[in-house]
Amino acid sequence: MIKYKTKVGKDTKFAYILTSVFFILTLILILHHAMWRDELQAWMIAASSNSFSELFQNIKYEGHPSLWFVILYLVKHVTTNPAAMKIVHLLIATASAFVFLKFAPFNNRLKGLFIFGYFSFFEYAVISRDYAIGILFLFIFCAYFGKDFKNRNYVFLSIILFLMCQSNVLAVILAIALAITIFLEPLLLKDFIFYRSWRFYTSILIFAAGLMLSVLQMNPPADASLYHPVINPRNIPGKIVDQMSVLWSAFVPVPRIQLHFWNTNFLDYLPVEMRHALRLTLSSGILLFSIFILIRKKIPTFYFIISTFGIITFGGVFYGGYLRHWGHTYFAFVTALWLHNYYSAPKTSISAFFRFFERNKNRFLTAIFSLGVLAALTANTIGFMYPFSASKQTADYIKQNSWQNMPIAGHWFYAASGVSAYLDRAFYYPLIDTIGTFSVWKYKWDKTDILMQVSKYRDFVKSDVLFIVNERPLPDELVKSNGIVPLKNFTVSIVESEKFFLYMIPY
Repeated sequence: MIKYKTKVGKDTKFAYILTSVFFILTLILILHHAMWRDELQAWMIAASSNSFSELFQNIKYEGHPSLWFVILYLVKHVTTNPAAMKIVHLLIATASAFVFLKFAPFNNRLKGLFIFGYFSFFEYAVISRDYAIGILFLFIFCAYFGKDFKNRNYVFLSIILFLMCQSNVLAVILAIALAITIFLEPLLLKDFIFYRSWRFYTSILIFAAGLMLSVLQMNPPADASLYHPVINPRNIPGKIVDQMSVLWSAFVPVPRIQLHFWNTNFLDYLPVEMRHALRLTLSSGILLFSIFILIRKKIPTFYFIISTFGIITFGGVFYGGYLRHWGHTYFAFVTALWLHNYYSAPKTSISAFFRFFERNKNRFLTAIFSLGVLAALTANTIGFMYPFSASKQTADYIKQNSWQNMPIAGHWFYAASGVSAYLDRAFYYPLIDTIGTFSVWKYKWDKTDILMQVSKYRDFVKSDVLFIVNERPLPDELVKSNGIVPLKNFTVSIVESEKFFLYMIPY
């Protein structure tokens, strides 16, 4: 039988020192960060809910489980300032960094490079979304998984997986992969005692309950306009192949050096056809290299393969996603290496081919972790120089001119909602002809005459209306012919769709 090794990092001083550095640097970055609409959407839902039942009613169109919303709902009873969400997210990201630094089975150099990489130090740290919670539970699972096989508390592991399932859909996929792995582990090790234990069946029930609860929350109603559960059967194989090519971006997330760097890759400088072919080739190479590093130990290899192909299949069948989604394949590989350390290698001889990958494992990790640091340095530098979103600047300008209490209309509604969050008030959204704060993804819209809707709203309130337009300004001829007064443009934003143009529509 394979014996477990428990080479847990014992350099507690190193973990505390580097965690403190991580906390201070991330605190500076996150307080400077101007949140965009997807971050503020969760806060507005929590802030607008007066009870847990109303909270669950408000999130049913989100396509996300409830844990992040529940945390924010509790926070909003302490303060209504959305900056509180940043502090909560900072604490979660810092906790993840500490668990990794304290328990991950890598040398200190690799640990340091990893936590200051793109995902750990920017995407899942500075940007406040529900992805950081899933990563924290993933790391806690791996840290506890190293306990002795016969004395391991599988009920506790199942509770962690239950909580992972309440984080986000990518964490659900990783939780499913981990659940399959731990439930098949005795079979792979040919040690069937676990299958005769009550803990086995209790663990199954706990995880199944968490998975079912998560699916029920993520499955939107039939009238949802986004994230509809119906599978689009067109060209699924081609989409899955496209998803395979994103492994390069996940493992080497170095962006283009430009204002709108987010979700770009430096390979984007190349012509489109060359870029696609190169990304697919490099992604295939990264996938094979990763598998060959792991392959002598079948359990972590099994976990990495099913989690990676689970994420790729989800992207190809349901939702293609962005770098923040694809990054979970990178974390699947790192945590597979973490689990890899807990098992002894089989005593069979190894060929020179596989010995090459084992011998160069640390070189490979040093390379991709260093590129992650370069990506984080690029992202955080540009993010510190320019606002991530212009929504806060727009809201601050409105406050400076004492317009925050007058009637305000916003178009497009999902982008203007960010300004609404910073002003802590509802807007009129002409595209969907409703007054609200957060976006509700159940509306169907077609070619609505936006200006006519705003004019009707102006006549209804019998007052001038402040009109916020995002992405591109109103045509000059439309402004002149309708007597609209241009006020201010806010066009510097890393998120390109979060530029805003401010107008006054006189009564």
